[in-house]
Amino acid sequence: MPGFTESSITLNFPDTNYFRFADCAGYRKFSGNNFKEMDACWHNAGDNIYWLIELKDYTADLTAGNSIESRVWNILKKAVDSISMFLSVKHQYAYGQTELQPCMPVAPDAATNFSVFTVVHCPEANKADIQLLHNSFRSKFLPYAKLFGITSYGVLEHTQAMRFVPHNIVQ
Repeated sequence: MPGFTESSITLNFPDTNYFRFADCAGYRKFSGNNFKEMDACWHNAGDNIYWLIELKDYTADLTAGNSIESRVWNILKKAVDSISMFLSVKHQYAYGQTELQPCMPVAPDAATNFSVFTVVHCPEANKADIQLLHNSFRSKFLPYAKLFGITSYGVLEHTQAMRFVPHNIVQ
């Protein structure tokens, strides 16, 4: 199974319908301009859903150094920028067609749905704080979710994501 490990979380995909914007030259041209991306994207062909997954390792106290809100704004930025790249392809804008679509194993179409999740690895003592991240992210992402018909989004603790994300992708 193809996949990778980052932030103490392993993703194993059931097929080759995954990619990373970080490996896409079309994304890298913008990345120096505070343009962000989520760590992995996988197309579930059976359901025509693209899963956008960000991986975070918060083994230190979630409030140490950065506030929960600043972490949520970072997660939100990654989600919105990633969705923007998908929409550029979906709506057949020139840059999306020439620079981004070649990186995607499957181009999104009018029927494609999106699931947007951040998976957090943290010690047992910090697991309760993940709900704070989840609630704040859902509140801030809600306008985008409504605009683009996204019904599946949030922040999940690592073991919770292992149960939620299909096909045993999160390990």
